[in-house]
Amino acid sequence: MAPSSIDGLFDALMALPSAPGSSSRRSVSLNLLVMLGCQAVFTLFAILLDAAGFSDATVVIIFVTGVLVTAMLTDGQAYSLAASIVSILCYNYFLIDPRFSLQINGRDYAGTITAMVIFALLASSLVASLRRNAALSMRASVVAEREQLRANLLRSVSHDLRTPLTSISGNADMLLDDEVSLSDEVRGQLTRDIYDDATWLRTVVENLLAVTRLEDGDVMLNLDVELVDDVIEEAMRHVSRDARFHEIVVVPSNDLLLARLDPQVIVQVIVNLVNNAIAHTPEGSTITISSHREGPMVAVEVADNGPGISDEDKDQVFELFYTAGHKSADVGRSMGLGLSLCRSIVTAHGGTIRVEDADPHGARFIFTLPAEEVDQHA
Repeated sequence: MAPSSIDGLFDALMALPSAPGSSSRRSVSLNLLVMLGCQAVFTLFAILLDAAGFSDATVVIIFVTGVLVTAMLTDGQAYSLAASIVSILCYNYFLIDPRFSLQINGRDYAGTITAMVIFALLASSLVASLRRNAALSMRASVVAEREQLRANLLRSVSHDLRTPLTSISGNADMLLDDEVSLSDEVRGQLTRDIYDDATWLRTVVENLLAVTRLEDGDVMLNLDVELVDDVIEEAMRHVSRDARFHEIVVVPSNDLLLARLDPQVIVQVIVNLVNNAIAHTPEGSTITISSHREGPMVAVEVADNGPGISDEDKDQVFELFYTAGHKSADVGRSMGLGLSLCRSIVTAHGGTIRVEDADPHGARFIFTLPAEEVDQHA
């Protein structure tokens, strides 16, 4: 894989949009509502302090504080400036004699209002400056994180792909060497090893491409109403050949469970979860696939009776390039793509995915999908 290809892959991976609402700016109406709400609250507070006999300086500070809070809670200096004007008008209308009018009598009040304007503008400018500095700091942090992820990606790709490629090359060399006498049993084993390594490489590449396409928004889900049991049955036809060393149990649902999903990618989710259980449990372990209703959602569960997952790993198993127990690629044979892809697919469907402890031991991966009701009158 050429460096330019890796850079392109990395850029695609990093194109994942932020969580909804995390970076979107508020609408103008919401900003205005926040600004007016802040001024109303602080004006009422200032009136109460004035009635309690506090000095004019204290009351002015309350209004300036209202402008400062507005600057913190709204987007852009325009709302801070508007808050300054509103606070001055409220101060003049409610607290300067003659009250309940906008007349100004006396140079002292004029000086107080001028000071309020200056303080309010300085406060809003300070908040805007702090926001800009925070944004610059966040960008620097994102750049540093991108570089770290780039290094992790290069290390993962080079290390994880080198091992099976070396194995394929070595086994193929032995099969092609006419000077080496091999029994039919050995030749068959070498051929199977080549097949297994090639299959694993294909899975890695497919997961890489799926993650980049899905998280970059290049994949449109073909949603349809499907019987969940049928999707699980289809997934069982595509699980790893190592499933023969485990006991795979599919539990039919008690109810007719329908969900709105893209069957092709949900099959991939189930296959990834089952293959993950196969890879991280000893031979002879039992892996159970079942489904049930969870309120407005349909839940699909893949459980095993293996050693389980530590609490530390539970919080990170769905992260990109993370492998449970921090195992090396030679041991776990995983770049940490499968579970990350599962989360991306399930989230795109409007569902969630989680991992829990199984009883008495082992792990349970559960993901949900929007349920569809059965039309009794169809």
